[in-house]
Amino acid sequence: MKKTIGILALLLLFATACAPVQPQQRPMLDPQASSIFQKGAVQQIRIINNNAPLRSGHSVNSPVIASLPQDSIYNVVGESNNWYVIEGDQGQIGAVEPKDAQPHIEVPSMVGQTENIARLTPNEEELLRMLNAERVKKGLNPLKVDMEITKVARLKSQDMIDNNYFSHNSPTYGGPFDMMKQFGIHYIYAGENLAGNPSIQGAHTSLMNSQGHRDNILNPNFTHVGIGVREGSQYGKLATQMFVGR
Repeated sequence: MKKTIGILALLLLFATACAPVQPQQRPMLDPQASSIFQKGAVQQIRIINNNAPLRSGHSVNSPVIASLPQDSIYNVVGESNNWYVIEGDQGQIGAVEPKDAQPHIEVPSMVGQTENIARLTPNEEELLRMLNAERVKKGLNPLKVDMEITKVARLKSQDMIDNNYFSHNSPTYGGPFDMMKQFGIHYIYAGENLAGNPSIQGAHTSLMNSQGHRDNILNPNFTHVGIGVREGSQYGKLATQMFVGR
């Protein structure tokens, strides 16, 4: 009898030791969202009024040293009291009043919007459509997709998953504006929205319910956007929206 009990105990111990270990699933975290915005330094301006005066100082009382033709482009060497300090056609340094010029940036030619949408993932396309629908409701132009920015946004989302963080500051790339510069993204205005949520609709809703994120989505200065959505985070989906104004 004792021998039988001993055998049963050994069998029970063996069965317990060999029982398959169930993999532990990471708990889903509460949805998160974060936003950031920056105005970049103006490097070039385009003259928007014909014979715009180039003055020796940043005042309408300063002497006019040259007249600038409409649509001409000039390099900005600095800003003073919101006036643009430029180098004129003859090498003279002077100031242009803001009402006579607007920031200008050279960008590569873009492929058509339809082609760009086709290259987005379904999740990214859905987020783009909802984003632009919000802008149209407010009388704003829809944002154009920039696939180079989209590549950067995808890298940011994947980096957050790989390095287990949720922040605008990446241990790999630094801040979003540093990251844009690393990948050759030029802008006058720039912003970033981050969202972690089980669904794309939930991500969009959380962004629109937050003042800072909504401000980025509805910012009239923005002209282009890149969207990167990646699966596999503790939030379910991680979405990065990178906005630029050119």
